Amino acid sequence: MNIHGNISFPAPPLWAVLERKLIDLMNDAIEPLMERYVREDGTILWPTTEDHTGIDALDDAYESFHNWPLFYALGGHEKFKRISFREFDAITKQFAGYDTGFGHAMVVKEYEQGYDWFHQGEGYLFFYMLGLADPNDEATRERAVRFAGFYNNEDPDAPNFDAELKLIRAPHPGSMGPRYDNFDTYIPWGYKRWKQFYGLPFQDVPGFTKVQDAHDEQLAVRMGETMKERMSRGDAVVNLAATSMMTNAYLYTGEEKYRIWVREYVEAWMKRAAGNDGIVPDNVGLTGEIGEYMNGKWYGSYYGWTWPHGWLCVGNAVTIASENLTLLEGNPNYMDFLRSQIDMLAEQAIEMDGTLHAPYKHGDPGNYTYMLWDKDVLVQDRGAGEDQIRRSEGQQEDTLLWKDGWFEFRPLGAMELAHLCMMTMEKQDFERAKRLRNNHTDEWHRIVEIPAKDQGGHEAPWLAYQQGEFEQYPERLLMYNLEQVYGRLAYMREDTQDPATYTDGYLQRRNPVTVEGLVQLTMGGPLPVYNGGMLMVRVRYFDKQQKRPGLPKDVGALIGKMKDDGLELQLANLSATETREMIIGAGAYGEHQFTTVAYERMEDGELKRIEASVDRPHLTVRLEPGALVKLELGMRRFANQPSYAFPEM
Repeated sequence: MNIHGNISFPAPPLWAVLERKLIDLMNDAIEPLMERYVREDGTILWPTTEDHTGIDALDDAYESFHNWPLFYALGGHEKFKRISFREFDAITKQFAGYDTGFGHAMVVKEYEQGYDWFHQGEGYLFFYMLGLADPNDEATRERAVRFAGFYNNEDPDAPNFDAELKLIRAPHPGSMGPRYDNFDTYIPWGYKRWKQFYGLPFQDVPGFTKVQDAHDEQLAVRMGETMKERMSRGDAVVNLAATSMMTNAYLYTGEEKYRIWVREYVEAWMKRAAGNDGIVPDNVGLTGEIGEYMNGKWYGSYYGWTWPHGWLCVGNAVTIASENLTLLEGNPNYMDFLRSQIDMLAEQAIEMDGTLHAPYKHGDPGNYTYMLWDKDVLVQDRGAGEDQIRRSEGQQEDTLLWKDGWFEFRPLGAMELAHLCMMTMEKQDFERAKRLRNNHTDEWHRIVEIPAKDQGGHEAPWLAYQQGEFEQYPERLLMYNLEQVYGRLAYMREDTQDPATYTDGYLQRRNPVTVEGLVQLTMGGPLPVYNGGMLMVRVRYFDKQQKRPGLPKDVGALIGKMKDDGLELQLANLSATETREMIIGAGAYGEHQFTTVAYERMEDGELKRIEASVDRPHLTVRLEPGALVKLELGMRRFANQPSYAFPEM
């Protein structure tokens, strides 16, 4: 069915004007970055020495461009596609020239030699987005298949997966297999300033009572040796993010082995959670036993419940796994894995000043005194009783409330809740998100500056917009996005930093591309989970005339209310003279199916309502100059096999 939008608007919708301004601004914003901060061959200016040694920061290099292919897929300039593929190649080759300190390169076979999936996920988010930009790039497709092969034992040099026990054999897997020796780099576990914000990995290491004890080299060696003994072997819950690498390969090939791998691996972790009083453990030994190297404890793994980030790591991994399995199986019931963990934390929550504070971490009794970045974490003054619990002020050292093993009680972030709501569209999940709101900040009724790597973090007000509580959200968020871009441009113009002092994140702080508003408002979904999630949205667009992905020139889109079986979508053509033709795809990967369409158009000078049944994953729209069309789209979600493949244009 061809949709014809021909109702002229007397004034352009502000949201459409702001979207096009944002797209045009970002199209012009990358030249200052590329000219000054990236070499002509695509290599970056960090590391600052050619003899760099280490196992860390490949992810940071990739992260600097993580949203560029996604911006292209949204409608950004063609150069974003070209530069994105070039940068992935250039960075991969560049870091293959740095030694790990173990006698081999950081990148082997074009892939991370071995590192945790909290960081691998951050880095390979860039890689996944390339499939949305161009699924026909043969080199990227070949890499997708080969990289997935590191996790299903297709490469004999990378025996990362135990197919019988359904576990990844180490928290640091990669192209060289389980990298147990990577943990030698933590011996000694010396003092670094960043560690004072996360506390100790373990409370039972003799002599260690606080992070500052790491100044003592003997104690630092003891902690490092303990970390290697307990953390270096067996599966870790953060490895659930590896499901995206397998999902990525499936989206290129459609091969069942990847879908089966994801299902069996995620269901194995779900089973472990069911056998652990509903709490997903963060570790399992090489024999399949939970707590095998943790003295029988279900917590304490590397990037697990205790250290360094707790639920931030666990929640991201569970969200990614739940979404990937839902996508591949076409069954939103798998989102109950994520829902169960949110509910478990909510049951432990403590209410204070009208807000539920849920625990982010679990650990042994001990001294949990460390610096806090954020406000609103529940703390307890030394010597005080439980009735004297207070909220932290942030940016200072406090003794955290510890209760029944749980600590770092804080308002639950909205990211996981937003992903849950959008994948299930169930009323109970939207109510759950309301109940867990942070009432201290009124975060769902305003746009606040958030120092997030993806320049996002506004899931709470977006959910409020979806529930009819924040009608001004589109315009306010887009204005904020414009401020973000102009702010990065101003930073670069005024930048006097000596390149010799650059750190691994120097490019991330200068990246002028921000896509949260465009993803939420035009596609109808949250940003991908930054630690390696896939894009999960209701629609995407293709320019029929230019035969490329993204919104056509001059066209803005706004998704209004969404429900399980449909959504409202407005499209506006701001051109004064040019007709635009486009294709709307149901889902990021054609995984949904349009069932009905209703809209109004002019016929013979009269307004006519068109209603039709359809049964297809794509619809074609013709938009006249200066025209606006409001579509009511029926949809059957997760009805099709997902694929990166583009529709015929």
